[in-house]
Amino acid sequence: MKCKKLLPVVAVISIGLSIVLSGCQSDTSLTQKKESISLEETKIASEGGVQIYLRHKKQTKAKEAVLFLEPFSVPTAKAFDVPGYSWMDDLASKGYDTWAMDFRGFGGSTRPEEMNQPPNQNKPVVTHTEAIKDLSATVEHIKKTQKVEKVSIVGWSWGAVVAGEYATQKPENVNKLVLYGFMHGFSLPSMTKPFESPEKPGEFNPKSPAYQVIDFDKGMHHWHMMMNGKALASDDAMKQVRTTFIESDDTSKTRENQAIRRPMGPLQDLFSIWTNRPLYDISKITSPTLVIYGDSDFFAEKNLLQKLTGVKNKKEVVIPEATHWALYEKNRDQLLKATEQFLQTK
Repeated sequence: MKCKKLLPVVAVISIGLSIVLSGCQSDTSLTQKKESISLEETKIASEGGVQIYLRHKKQTKAKEAVLFLEPFSVPTAKAFDVPGYSWMDDLASKGYDTWAMDFRGFGGSTRPEEMNQPPNQNKPVVTHTEAIKDLSATVEHIKKTQKVEKVSIVGWSWGAVVAGEYATQKPENVNKLVLYGFMHGFSLPSMTKPFESPEKPGEFNPKSPAYQVIDFDKGMHHWHMMMNGKALASDDAMKQVRTTFIESDDTSKTRENQAIRRPMGPLQDLFSIWTNRPLYDISKITSPTLVIYGDSDFFAEKNLLQKLTGVKNKKEVVIPEATHWALYEKNRDQLLKATEQFLQTK
């Protein structure tokens, strides 16, 4: 009899627990649901009547602002937002307010008039000097619209060169600095020889064109060189990067192999760097700095930490089995993780 009286009580307790547990599971599933990332595309004014393209991705409640600066090899802000390989999405999903910009002559920004004329009619356009103006305008825009005092900057390759120079000029605006595949000043004759003056060896050819017309296979030749037969990047990654490269210039569809236009100014800057003639004094950088590159990246300068004498909080990370394009390769997670950990440091 006692057992019969207890059974309904046990049943009630059991049903009650089931309701409580199911309620907890429902709440958990709601909290685990990923918040969507918004995309905003806009243009802002820079010096000389130039319009700068900005790409902005974030969740509703974003932390600090992070600005990505594009490389010369994939000359578009979308280099950081390639489908399936988006660095912007990775940081935005972790609560960062992510931005990417196009320097003048790149992607969706204003092309200098010289780029609408035959390339050999003018001297190289868009060097670090012009790029700094565009970066300054972008940082001020982010500070004003997002109501922040500082911005963290992630620069890749030539974009890192510009980022480093900006950090020497406006340290008060830079929270943290990530120099990915960075170069300051060393000797790399294999890269400078093709752009050397025939009359003055060691000097940049004064007859260099205003811009290049180059297709993906030629433009990314060094990626294959650095991989050296290793399967570091999937066919899908190559396909997605190729599409992003082609779409960086809306006139590419009018050319053979969908070749794009790239300003020659960045190559003039790199020529100086690769003949050990730095563009600026790196010891003036004071912002916390991460130097990161792939172990097979022969563009990136090694042993940079010893040059960063003005930086107290500095770190170097070398990604194994990775090239200058580690972002799209099998060990990309190490690039993303090391960068996020650095951004989190106090």
